[in-house]
Amino acid sequence: MVINIISTQLNRKRITGPKKVFDNACKGLDRMGVKYVLNKPLNEYKYNWIHDDSKAIIEAGFVGRPVLIGPNTAVLPKDLPILRKSLHSDSVYLSPSQWVIDMWKQSGFKECKMHSWPVGIDLDNFVLKKRTTNDLDKILIYFKQRDKNILNHTKQIVKDKNIEYQIIHYGFYKEEEYKKALNESKLCIWIGCSESQGIALQEALSTGMPMIVLDAKSLFDAVSENKKGYFDYKMPKSLDNIKVSSAPYFDDRCGVKINDIDKLSASIDYMLSNIDIFNPRDYIKENLSLEMASQSLVDKFSNLNINKKTILRDYKIVSKYLYYLDLLGKEWFYRWLLFKLKNTIWDIMDFKKK
Repeated sequence: MVINIISTQLNRKRITGPKKVFDNACKGLDRMGVKYVLNKPLNEYKYNWIHDDSKAIIEAGFVGRPVLIGPNTAVLPKDLPILRKSLHSDSVYLSPSQWVIDMWKQSGFKECKMHSWPVGIDLDNFVLKKRTTNDLDKILIYFKQRDKNILNHTKQIVKDKNIEYQIIHYGFYKEEEYKKALNESKLCIWIGCSESQGIALQEALSTGMPMIVLDAKSLFDAVSENKKGYFDYKMPKSLDNIKVSSAPYFDDRCGVKINDIDKLSASIDYMLSNIDIFNPRDYIKENLSLEMASQSLVDKFSNLNINKKTILRDYKIVSKYLYYLDLLGKEWFYRWLLFKLKNTIWDIMDFKKK
């Protein structure tokens, strides 16, 4: 088996969720000895995985062979190219967790089957640090796109207990800073919005970090940062009934989930007094290792029942132009252009100030 991976993340330097999915999937395949190539024409390979490039979805429709798609091609089905309707019906769209599948189905996605597939976590990159009740109490607060009043309330609760803390803000840290903060802390309070997988949270768990997750109740718990460099995606109000989670992969070994900040103080006391009973790294090993995730990816190809076809033409170029034409009908595309224009104006103003 040789897998043709179609991804825009190959030469990206900035670490994002899609970049982590690409990198960790490749690491897992390498460890298993599974051969793969990158960004080759779909008609040249039997096994194709379109990780995040929507243009390739159009190309797949021309090729007429089942493919794996996702999980980073679109937030919602409406963002996919209209020509996705020409996909082979035996194709499979990969989604990181079940609640996202529920959201897509409610949004009307019917073009192909959907399977849950979370990417693996690199346990060698985020290594174990044993934490005991004898360690100095220090708390890491991870904050991502929630109401700032929740963060302020959390800080006050921790201060009232005379416990030292540090804060990591989503989108404003480097990976080494994150590792350092994890290594220095005994407990993490996670204040995040809905997560399709929650890779950063799982990386923390892989270090053995016990977690209090202030779980999101709705897609609309997320609060726009309205900062330069941040593109605010608008969710349809019709999805307010979807049951989401800030930590879709989590069990009692990892810590506790709470939905009410009034439960936070008691949860901190309980966690710090019983820190020895938690073993989140074992949960990651058993459910989200690089090897497990990559084996699952390979197994999904085995179940596609692909009959190799010889298609002489390469549809990459025509697919590219059809994709750009399709963008003209997407509402988010015009908001994205406005976002880029604002950033350009900010950059010009910053340059003039200097």
